[in-house]
Amino acid sequence: MSEKVLAAVRTAPETTEFREYDMPDIPDDGALLKIEVAGICGTDVKFYAKPPIDDPVIMGHENIGVIAKAGATFKKRRGLREGDRVFAEHYVGCMNCEHCHRGDYRLCIATDWRRNPDGIRFGYTSALKAPHLWGGFAQYMFLPWNSVIHRVPDGLSAELAGVVTPMANGIQWALFDCNVGYDSRVLVQGPGQQGLSQVVACKQAGASLIFVTGTSKDTKRMEVALKLGADHVINVDAEDPVARIAEITGGRGGRCGPRLHRWRWHNPDAAGDRGAQAQGRNPADPG
Repeated sequence: MSEKVLAAVRTAPETTEFREYDMPDIPDDGALLKIEVAGICGTDVKFYAKPPIDDPVIMGHENIGVIAKAGATFKKRRGLREGDRVFAEHYVGCMNCEHCHRGDYRLCIATDWRRNPDGIRFGYTSALKAPHLWGGFAQYMFLPWNSVIHRVPDGLSAELAGVVTPMANGIQWALFDCNVGYDSRVLVQGPGQQGLSQVVACKQAGASLIFVTGTSKDTKRMEVALKLGADHVINVDAEDPVARIAEITGGRGGRCGPRLHRWRWHNPDAAGDRGAQAQGRNPADPG
């Protein structure tokens, strides 16, 4: 009798079933990840309530675990061995297209589960697709040859490593997308886990002024934002953020993106967030 793997499977809106799957055979260039920590993202909450597809899905795309089994080619290529703790990104690109070649594998059609019925993305791909173990809400997850994984440093626990995904988003949006650096002024809209991660990234990058906006239900999180390095927090239910930012900056505002915006002292209209181009406005200009 073959060994089984237990998984929590989303089968309908707000419905989970525990199902068993056969332990997969591991190819020479693949591996099996024993899940230690699987984070719950805001997207998970949304898709659990309103699934984007009808197929059963093993959710969980923020996954930390140890290599349980690995083929010889996988170990040689990755420099990994059984027992190593790793973080698995949820994008699984083809590694051959122009997007993958420039490092934008998240844009690859091979991991676009919406447009490509054969697309693979951990936490999103149908569990009907063999070998079925495509999400972290299970005992094990299958790692194909083109999975993107990162070794977790020795001494870092699985629980702490589990915050790598929101931290990575904070770094991506703050440092790469918005070019936050020395003496930047920053507005982070929303003190969720990724917003707080951006506060940390911006502070480390040398930002001189960091605002965080939130609502009345975010009181505790805004207190955390101050501890992490924010200079000002603004409750948008109690005061006008546009007027408050204008007051603090002496009228020098900047357009606000959906999550973060960076502007410089000498140019209040410098737009850093790509999203700001479409739906931004100047905090110093109520119109």
